[in-house]
Amino acid sequence: MRDLLVGDRNGYTMLYLETGSGLTLADTIRASGVKIDVGNNSNPEVNDWDEDGKKDLLIGTESGTGSIRIYRNQGTDANPVFTTYGYAYCAGSPIYHYRCNPRVHDLDSDGKKDLVVSDQYSYIYFYRNTGTNASPVFNTRDTLELSTSGFIHEYQAIRLCCADFNGDGGVDLWTSDFYGYIRYYQNTVVPGVAEYEQKAKSTISITPSITQSSVSISYSLVNKSDVRIEVYSADGRMIENVAHQIQQAGNHQVTWHKKNLQPGIYFFRITTDYKIETRKIIVL
Repeated sequence: MRDLLVGDRNGYTMLYLETGSGLTLADTIRASGVKIDVGNNSNPEVNDWDEDGKKDLLIGTESGTGSIRIYRNQGTDANPVFTTYGYAYCAGSPIYHYRCNPRVHDLDSDGKKDLVVSDQYSYIYFYRNTGTNASPVFNTRDTLELSTSGFIHEYQAIRLCCADFNGDGGVDLWTSDFYGYIRYYQNTVVPGVAEYEQKAKSTISITPSITQSSVSISYSLVNKSDVRIEVYSADGRMIENVAHQIQQAGNHQVTWHKKNLQPGIYFFRITTDYKIETRKIIVL
């Protein structure tokens, strides 16, 4: 029978079981006996993440240090038991997307599970697995494109489904958005991946590294890219979203002002389609 896992606005994930006469709410999913609460906008995905024959749970979250939590099943496949969680990482840092919607699929048809992710800002991202199915590794991120031109981009708050809808062996995409539209993207080639390999790198510098007032963030893009610049505290809290926009190839510069930040150590996270980089500064 088919069951249903549902995430809600308040951060909880509910399990509905098919009883033969309809769906019945079984329970709110728990870890160590306590209802799992990811804060806001829970978006669950079930997958045997470590290939041990037991279903695990991935939950996309609204915000936090990382926005894809991985709960490994410590019980059995028929009776899952969850305790603690870890994060999905890319290039050594927890993957972060505001209102994250993760899906596990072999998008590039190489036999290894990848991550396909949408978020509040209406793009769809591809994290290629360079490790194994039992131990996925992600080092780069690509923004998916249409075969005609431009990134796949819709209204805000995309929700994503991956499936071979037309039976041709390729992974197609279904999306819904904040305004209620549903769109279907047919996979004719692996979209947007070939053009954005790791060969395209960004060069980033932040000066000065010790400041009382402001810093200059300079970076060079080899290709057109979605660029996000964020400031984090030393304990991993996001303090400010400095910039988020699609930018053309070339040199770019942004000035950041510390405003009312207390003295201490802070980190800039600069995310492009090619990589994620982190730089430390000291605010006096």
